[in-house]
Amino acid sequence: MKKILSIILCLSFVFCLSACSYNSQPDNNSVNSDSDKIAKQEMNLPLLHCEYASIIDNIVKAYPWNDDDLTMVPENPELSYMYRQNSELSEIGFALIDLDGNGQEELIISDPSKFVYDLYTISNGKAVHLFDSGERYCYILRENGIVENSWSGSAATSGHDFHKLNDGKLDFVERITLDAYHALDAGLIDDLFEANDDNCFFRSNSEDEKDYKTVSSDEAIKTIENYQNANKPLIIEYTLLSEYKQ
Repeated sequence: MKKILSIILCLSFVFCLSACSYNSQPDNNSVNSDSDKIAKQEMNLPLLHCEYASIIDNIVKAYPWNDDDLTMVPENPELSYMYRQNSELSEIGFALIDLDGNGQEELIISDPSKFVYDLYTISNGKAVHLFDSGERYCYILRENGIVENSWSGSAATSGHDFHKLNDGKLDFVERITLDAYHALDAGLIDDLFEANDDNCFFRSNSEDEKDYKTVSSDEAIKTIENYQNANKPLIIEYTLLSEYKQ
């Protein structure tokens, strides 16, 4: 088990992110694969689609986020519960960026110092919730439409899932995981406490365990690093909820 814990540390998982509202539209929001170019949300308050405005309204109305109900906002039950870890409106921000280049801006809601809490897009005039982050799983937006989900189920199972944002949908690309439970079920180890580094790591192009292929710990770490090095985290400037006017 000590080996598993040390490997998890090596992987460096991140635990713990028609208009109808105010002011002027920013000049330009863009995402570039060039790491020297920053995806920016202009600091003048953005023009919000009605669906996005409703979501932000509900989040602001729910402040202070100190209720014990897992559903933070009844009108938007899919919202992340992570807002309750923040005590000020100024600790949460939102941005509008066309992340996949299809002409439709996504709504990003985040604690800018951590990770994206919620991501929405518009499909057929309605807001579609693409993901939310929690205490044991967090999403990071990267260049080239890559979205990374770092997650942990326990000391014996954790991983990185990489998705590609295409035309408002998250397409699954690859999972790299340490899963001692799967290794035990597959007969690769005899006991969780006897886990060997190189028979508890797997790669898969789906979330289904039947597609898992055994890899070495070195290959698993290298694969994660290759994704991260080729697709740097987006640097986004957010409009803080404290600046939002309903």
